[in-house]
Amino acid sequence: MQVKDVMTKEVKWVEVPGRRADALELLRKINASALPVVKQGTNELVGMITLKGLFEKPDEDQLAMLVDRNIISVEPDSKLEEAAKKMLGSMVRRLPVLKNEKLVGIITVRDIVHRAIAEMKIEKPAADYMRPHVIAIWDGTTLKAALEIMALSNFRGLPVINENGDLVGIIDDSDIIRVSDVEVDSKMSQMTGRSEGDSWTWDSEARIYITKRKLKVPEKLVRDVMTKDLITITRKTPISRVAQLMKQHKVDQTPVLSGDGKLIGLVRDIDLLRALV
Repeated sequence: MQVKDVMTKEVKWVEVPGRRADALELLRKINASALPVVKQGTNELVGMITLKGLFEKPDEDQLAMLVDRNIISVEPDSKLEEAAKKMLGSMVRRLPVLKNEKLVGIITVRDIVHRAIAEMKIEKPAADYMRPHVIAIWDGTTLKAALEIMALSNFRGLPVINENGDLVGIIDDSDIIRVSDVEVDSKMSQMTGRSEGDSWTWDSEARIYITKRKLKVPEKLVRDVMTKDLITITRKTPISRVAQLMKQHKVDQTPVLSGDGKLIGLVRDIDLLRALV
């Protein structure tokens, strides 16, 4: 199979010049964690904007200053295995598809899992692809702390446990972005640039209002926004079946449970790409 066989051709993007709020609104709308950025009025690729980038620079409002310009791309005629290898090598979830330097599509981990692996009848068990060392998060953790843990662990989604250690949900960055907002913060700065020649200035002060837009994460806990209806698998679940479950329920990761219902691992959709390479 080739990239063009599974890529998304109707691409959603944001343009520069633009503002953070434009990207945040579209990310919410399409439930994604990254978007291509193009020059205004063209489909000439500038780079990618990520949810992580928006949170790392909460005081920056200009989209051009938030764009990651160091990106990897593929061509429509590239083999699917090549795209999967690039994603695994750089740990990115999407690649812009370029033809003659123009953006013609985007291929994501989800595209490959839903449109290829789910149809391949791969019988290898989930145990071959699961991550046995799972980073779980307590359901009483604040969203700000959860976001930091995701960034440090490089995991989009984390299993959630309660105070008894039981699996009670899963949370990912899209859950957090849905409840976050852009806050306008105005501060006044006073300047005392007075001149002895202008007597009227002695009783006046120049005031400058500095307005910034900050990404505001609400004071909520993980349990308030996590997904509670879990899709789980066992160590023996075939990989193509895992891909089918991810497609059917629109999830990016599935906890792996033991026979007695204990969390023993996690399979992420990007882990399934190893079946191709």
